[in-house]
Amino acid sequence: MSRLKQVCMDRAISPNEVKVVQWLLDHALGDVRAYRLHPVEELHVVGGCSCGCSSLYFSSKRGSLQRLADEVALYPDGQTAGLMLWGRDGEIVWLEVYDFEPESSHRRPDVSHLCTWEDWGRRDLGRANQEQQKI
Repeated sequence: MSRLKQVCMDRAISPNEVKVVQWLLDHALGDVRAYRLHPVEELHVVGGCSCGCSSLYFSSKRGSLQRLADEVALYPDGQTAGLMLWGRDGEIVWLEVYDFEPESSHRRPDVSHLCTWEDWGRRDLGRANQEQQKI
């Protein structure tokens, strides 16, 4: 896990967090069938990151991790953050939210803010084409 200090928490996963994790599983990097055997709604938040980002830990066990998903949050105000979902042995253990811009990871993304890297690239390409046409 992260080298940053973990803040202890003890709560159920929120409905929005369930949707975010499910969306990430739907857009996973590979086969995540083993990670779908346990309902996401049953995940329990055991920690967060001390840096103030909205990353969540679902397990306090240490060990090597597998990156399950890696996508982007685009907020309505134009800020962006990265999201990675990590697992180990069929267990989802960490939802990482990281900065693209200062403190963009300090916000909890809504599932409506999520997009794939490919979709993000198409949006940027579309914007660049529109700007080029104005010139």
